[in-house]
Amino acid sequence: MIQYTPTGADRARFPGSYAQEARYLGYRQDEEAKPYAKYFRADTQPVQDHIRDVLITGMAPTEYAYGIHDAARIMSRPGYHKMETGWTHVPGGVMISVLTDMPGVTGEMWDWWFGWHSTETARYKLWYPDAHQFSALGENRSNDRTLTDRQRYIDNVSYVDEYVGGTLQRLAIRFTDPTRLGFDEPGPGHAVICARVGLSQYPVAQGWLIHQVRPTTNGAEMRSRFFLNDTQILDLPDQSAPGRGAALLTRKTARKLGNSALPRLGKKAMGPTFGPDLLYHCGAEMNHLATFLPQLHEEFHDTP
Repeated sequence: MIQYTPTGADRARFPGSYAQEARYLGYRQDEEAKPYAKYFRADTQPVQDHIRDVLITGMAPTEYAYGIHDAARIMSRPGYHKMETGWTHVPGGVMISVLTDMPGVTGEMWDWWFGWHSTETARYKLWYPDAHQFSALGENRSNDRTLTDRQRYIDNVSYVDEYVGGTLQRLAIRFTDPTRLGFDEPGPGHAVICARVGLSQYPVAQGWLIHQVRPTTNGAEMRSRFFLNDTQILDLPDQSAPGRGAALLTRKTARKLGNSALPRLGKKAMGPTFGPDLLYHCGAEMNHLATFLPQLHEEFHDTP
């Protein structure tokens, strides 16, 4: 059974900018001085055609779904799965898959991006200016130049506020080493980004995400997976959630709720359209960033 163990970044004091920083979509005039401002876009690129087709078709058969425990075995096979792009119901939640073609991109670029983008909200907005509002890190490791790109984000937490569909989500993305989920160490040109996904204001995890990057003849492809049916109360100190979040949800509370209640609460929090909403969101942000990620990486890969 795959378990998530909280890290030092999980237990660090919650970022002060969370309560202090203004929330808004797009960019303000003072942000035009950022060294990467030439990559700002007023609008997000349209999703790729196959994603639009899937959204029109509707939900995939439930038989196409699998769980986080089978993900490494299934995704490590060559070729493609029946649901490379789609969404379907699973007990207690939803599974979502998104395939994105990325000409000119490599796996190394994505490892760099995940270690670079969360230090500033303006960087995070590069990914999806129509939906991203805020970003901060549990541990800002950007100034330690002895670390690899992967060491900057693995066992770290990215706190993000973003719209998925029309609903603002306040999320904690807790990155973990892909080998803990059963993947082999990624080789040259490859990347596997894995994380426990949950809420930022409460010590609650609701699922997992995987972004597997594989080389293609013209660049790379990303196979994204979201397994949102594994709710867990994390054992975190009060300082690691804003307000009374951690104090309200403790292991004692979880025992009172019972094992059957937590999945129902997690599913209710997502809403009935979360599957197609997140499918579109992932397809939009990955396609958008991929259009200029090679240039962004070339210019800033050696900077904190």
